Amino acid sequence: MASRLIHVAAGRDAAADLAPSGAGTASPLRERTLASRGPEDRTRFRAARRAALLRERESRRYGLRRLRPAVSLSCTLALAAAALVTTNPAQSAVILVIVVTTLAASRVLRAAWPYIRVSLYIVAVVLLVNPLFAGAGLDVLWGIGVGPFRIAVTVQGVVFGVGSALRLAGVILAFSLLNLCVDPDDQLAIASRFSFRSGLVLSLAARLLPVFSRDAARIIDAQRARGVRLDDGRAHHRAALRLPLLATLLTQSLERAVDVAASMEARGYGAGRRTRWARRRRWTPTDAAALSAAVTAFAAVVVGAVAGAWSFTYFPLLGDIWSPLGGTLWLVVVAGLVIPLIVTMPWRPLPSSSR
Repeated sequence: MASRLIHVAAGRDAAADLAPSGAGTASPLRERTLASRGPEDRTRFRAARRAALLRERESRRYGLRRLRPAVSLSCTLALAAAALVTTNPAQSAVILVIVVTTLAASRVLRAAWPYIRVSLYIVAVVLLVNPLFAGAGLDVLWGIGVGPFRIAVTVQGVVFGVGSALRLAGVILAFSLLNLCVDPDDQLAIASRFSFRSGLVLSLAARLLPVFSRDAARIIDAQRARGVRLDDGRAHHRAALRLPLLATLLTQSLERAVDVAASMEARGYGAGRRTRWARRRRWTPTDAAALSAAVTAFAAVVVGAVAGAWSFTYFPLLGDIWSPLGGTLWLVVVAGLVIPLIVTMPWRPLPSSSR
């Protein structure tokens, strides 16, 4: 125990040595002090300095996270609209690449893995089901008759499945970009500008959901401590054992709602003029450029949808996949989706983690 305390104290000394530097570099006096220490102290100091540099890099905002919340929201909605409206497989693939690149540039690609996994499951189902049941094409690859029914896999059905899978994946990952790059508090603040009561309800629900989850975990632990076997038996038996849990959670949630309402009334909520707290953040040229590009891309998507520029023929014969990639509206959409990615890139090099 004493040795552990000594190591912890030494680590704190190393972090304290690092604190005044700000950029992860120690002063010459501290370097001379470290040189007079033993090799273990120097190793701990350098480890603490590398950890501080790593935390500094992780705390920086990259990609769409550098922008104002409303601007990030506009960019993600433009991506989602483009992914939803386009039906050409090549165009859907380009939008999906832009979405994944934006996730990587925003340093949230690893955090988006649950969304990517869900999209992979959906893509697998679509690729398996669509070719089997979309047999209206003329170029038959494989067919089989089952009684009065006939299943035919056609080239058009396979391409239709690929296009649908790319569209779904693009929409899912675009909304994952919204959830990962725009803070939930900022999302609710934006929603409260249009409907204050709805924003308040959503904010309270988002705040109380983790509390609801912790209540459920505590009740389950209490039941297990009393000898209730919640994980034994078949699935319907386990579900029946958890039914009383729902009634208890409902009672606790109602009591908590009454307490929240009473506390809000005691603090004078709704008694005076409506007020709103907001962080003052100045507009930057990056915000202006990204917002202009997102609005332009969204307008081009809407104009193309009205004009029918995004429609693609799958059946009975495939249309031209590659010629729409050179259209003016499509180039405007791609430019509007790529410009926010370019203007938010960190052009200055990061400080080195080693000396």
